[in-house]
Amino acid sequence: MKVVRNLALVCLLVTVCLGCGSDNAAERTAEKYLDALHDNQAKVMLTIGGKAFYPGESVFTCQMLASSNVLSLTLIDQFDGRTMITLAEDEWYRKQPFIGTVEAGGKGATSLKIGKLADRQKLIGEGYMMTKGSISVVTFDREKVIFEIKGEVGPYSDFHAPDKLAPLEGIVVCKRPAVSFGDVSEKEVFGSTH
Repeated sequence: MKVVRNLALVCLLVTVCLGCGSDNAAERTAEKYLDALHDNQAKVMLTIGGKAFYPGESVFTCQMLASSNVLSLTLIDQFDGRTMITLAEDEWYRKQPFIGTVEAGGKGATSLKIGKLADRQKLIGEGYMMTKGSISVVTFDREKVIFEIKGEVGPYSDFHAPDKLAPLEGIVVCKRPAVSFGDVSEKEVFGSTH
């Protein structure tokens, strides 16, 4: 009886661990928002130094450009907040999961830029550029695109100053984004993930 109970406990733990491994935290968070989004809408949930950069009520539109060597997204919310993601690597869409690396010193073409109006009346903006880190494509299909972002950013005007860098993390969730295809077809870009 004790052996059967121990075997059952081991089976339960294995099942729980397998379930945890296959379910990414970014995907679980994204699923909470997808039902509330309409086609071509997105949520950009980023924290800089532990503080949310965009207000919780921000809803972004998402314009995506896909070519054989670049995936580029421009996201704009109702408060004129902007996020631009560029992932650059030959045939990136064939590499799933894909992780774009932002290198210190601005080497390479993968990048992340974020900005918002800090004072609308005076038209004063606040912007940051990722100085190093990763942009991971967690889910990439026609229905949803989910990115997980981790690294550090610096103020856009002085992003190389080491004393001004801050940790950045978060996710970007896009529901059925509007896509323009360059030198690749929709089937090549989205068909390779199924």
